[in-house]
Amino acid sequence: MNNFKVYLKKYPSWVAALIIVFLITGISGCKAVEKKPFSAKKLEVMSFYEKGWNKFTYGYPALRKHYRDINILMPFWYTLRPDGNLVTSAVGFEPDVLTFMRKHPEVKLMPLINKDPANQNALADSKTREFAINNIVKTVMDKNYYGVNIDFELLPKENRDDLTVFVRDLAQRLHAQNKKISVSVMPKLDGLEEIGAAYDYGALGQLADNVTIMTYDKHAVSTGPGSVAPYEWVEKNIKEALKYIPAHKLTVCIGAYGYDWPIRKNGEAKYIGMKEAQQIAQEHKATIKWDDESQSAFFNYWVNGSQHQVWFENGFSVTRKVRLAKKYGLKGVAVWRMGFEDETYWKKLREAVNE
Repeated sequence: MNNFKVYLKKYPSWVAALIIVFLITGISGCKAVEKKPFSAKKLEVMSFYEKGWNKFTYGYPALRKHYRDINILMPFWYTLRPDGNLVTSAVGFEPDVLTFMRKHPEVKLMPLINKDPANQNALADSKTREFAINNIVKTVMDKNYYGVNIDFELLPKENRDDLTVFVRDLAQRLHAQNKKISVSVMPKLDGLEEIGAAYDYGALGQLADNVTIMTYDKHAVSTGPGSVAPYEWVEKNIKEALKYIPAHKLTVCIGAYGYDWPIRKNGEAKYIGMKEAQQIAQEHKATIKWDDESQSAFFNYWVNGSQHQVWFENGFSVTRKVRLAKKYGLKGVAVWRMGFEDETYWKKLREAVNE
C-alpha cells in the first residue's frame, strides 16, 4: 500500500483521483461477476402418434399445430409379422405425415414397430429374427428414419432372453449405420409384474439408446375405476427402473387419456382421450374434480339410469409427471399420444419442461 501512495504522487491530484475511482469500480465490478450455476440439460420431448378414428383422436391436426413442442415423433406405422416381414400397421401409414415431417427435419422421425400377437417366433427363431432385423434396417435406411422404437407388449416371460437378443442384434446393425433404437417397456410394480417380466431392464438399458417406461395403466378396462397413472405409483416405477437403466437413457411416458367406467356389475370401461373425457363432462354437466392423492382428474355422471365414473390425465397431471422426470434427471418425457390432448395439455407440458 505504501508503494501505491508513492505511485500516485507522480500524478496531479485530479489524475490520481481518476485512477482510484477506476480501480475501485473495476475491482467491485470483478466481484459482481459470478459463475453461472450449472444448467441441467433440457428434457427431450417425444410424442407417439396414431392416425386416430374420430374428431377426438385425429393425430395429424395436432401434429401440424404442435410439432415445435417435440423433439422426436414416433408414429405407429409398422407391425412385425411372425414370419419376420415388416408390414404397415393396422392403423395405417400416412404419406402426408411423412411429407410434412420431411419439411421439418429438426423433429426426428422414429417410427414405432409393434408385434403381431403371434410373433414370438420372430424373436425365438434365429433365422426369422435375422430376416426381421434385415427388413427393419432396410426400411430405416430407405426412408432415412432417425431410428425405430420397438414396442413389443404382452410378451410371455419365456421370451425375455429372445427379446434381449433381438434388441442386441438390431442395435448393432442400426448403430453401424448411425441410427438409433428405442425400446418401450412396461412397468413392473404393483400388479404388473407378469406383463413386465419379459423386459430385462438392465440389458435393454445397456443396448438401447432410449428406454421408454409406459407408466400406465394402473387402472384399466379390467379393473375398477381409478387413476390411470397415480403419482406415487409412477414415481415408484421410475425408481425401480433406475436401479437398472441409466437416467440419461430413461424416458417416462405420460398419458393423455383415461377410461369411462360404468358403475355396475360386469360393466366394461371405455378407452377415451382427454378431449373426449372433457366433452363427456360438458355434455352431462358434470363437474371435473381433482384427486390430490393420485394427481389425476375425475368426474361422475349419469346416463340412461346408469352411473359412470371417468378418470383421465390432463394438463395438471402432465405438469407433475414432467417434474418427476426432472427430479430424477431422466433423459426426457414422452406423450401417449398426439391427438388425445387439448391445448392446455401442451401449454402445461411446455411450461413444465422450461421451468
